[in-house]
Amino acid sequence: MNRLKELFNLDNRTIIVAGGAGQIGFGFCEILVEAGAKVAIADIDIDLAKDKWSKLPEELKRNISFYYLDVSKREEVLKTMAKIKSELGEIYGLINSFHYKGNTRKLDTSSNFFVEFESYPEKAWDMVHDVNLKGSFLLSQSIIPYLRENGGGVIVNVSSTYGNVSANKNIYGNSGINSPVAYATSKAAIINFSRYLATHLAEYNIRVNTLSPGGVFNNQSDEFIRNYIQLTPIGRMADAKDYQGAILYLMSDASSYMTGSNLIVDGGWTAW
Repeated sequence: MNRLKELFNLDNRTIIVAGGAGQIGFGFCEILVEAGAKVAIADIDIDLAKDKWSKLPEELKRNISFYYLDVSKREEVLKTMAKIKSELGEIYGLINSFHYKGNTRKLDTSSNFFVEFESYPEKAWDMVHDVNLKGSFLLSQSIIPYLRENGGGVIVNVSSTYGNVSANKNIYGNSGINSPVAYATSKAAIINFSRYLATHLAEYNIRVNTLSPGGVFNNQSDEFIRNYIQLTPIGRMADAKDYQGAILYLMSDASSYMTGSNLIVDGGWTAW
C-alpha cells in the first residue's frame, strides 16, 4: 500500500455516525465506506437514513448498518453502543453529527426552535441542549471504554460556524428562519467539550477534534441564499459533499498528530 492510501485507509474500522441520516451526516457515511470503513448509522430517523441508503451502489450498501437511537437517553445510548460492538466488532471511532431543529426532514419555521430570543421557550432551550450537547456527552462517555479496550480511537464532534461566531441576523430577512440562541450556545459548548476530551483522553491514544461546517444548501429562500453568499468569500453555500474530505482526514491516520483542534470548513465565512 502506498503512503497516500495508507494515510486515508479505513479498512474494516467500525465508525459510528450518530446523526447519519442528516445532510452532512449521510455524506460522511458515503465517504467513510468508500475508504473501507464499516459504518453504523445511529439516528432517530432511520426511515430517512434507509431511503438515502437505498440509492447507493451495492458495494457501499453492504457496509452500512442502522440503529435507532435517541441520543438524549442514556439507557438507549448504552444499549446501542453494546449492540454495535456485538454485531460489528471492535469500535474505532465516533462522529457526533446531530442537532435538534424541530423537524428532522425540513426547515419548519413553525417549530419553536426558530422563536426569537426575547420569547425563546424554555422547552425548546432544553430540547436543543439535551440533543446537541447532552447527546454528544452521553455518546462520547459511553464509547470511551470500547476505545480504551482497543488501544485508542477517534471522536469527532460537529459544531458550526455559529459555534465560533455569533449568528448574523441580517442575512435572514423575511425568510421566516433564523439561527436561534440555543443552537449557538450548544454548538459553542461542543468546541470546548472536544478540547476537554482531547486533553483528558490523549494518554489512552484517543484523539478528539471538532469539525465546524458552514451553511449547507437546503432549499432556503432566494433572499437568504443571496445574503449568505455575499458574506462567503467562496461565493456559494456548501453542498454536503464539501465536508467529506474534512471528515475523512479527521477520522483517518492522516490526522494522527491532531487532537483538540477545531477544523472550520465554511467557504471563508468566519474569515471576515
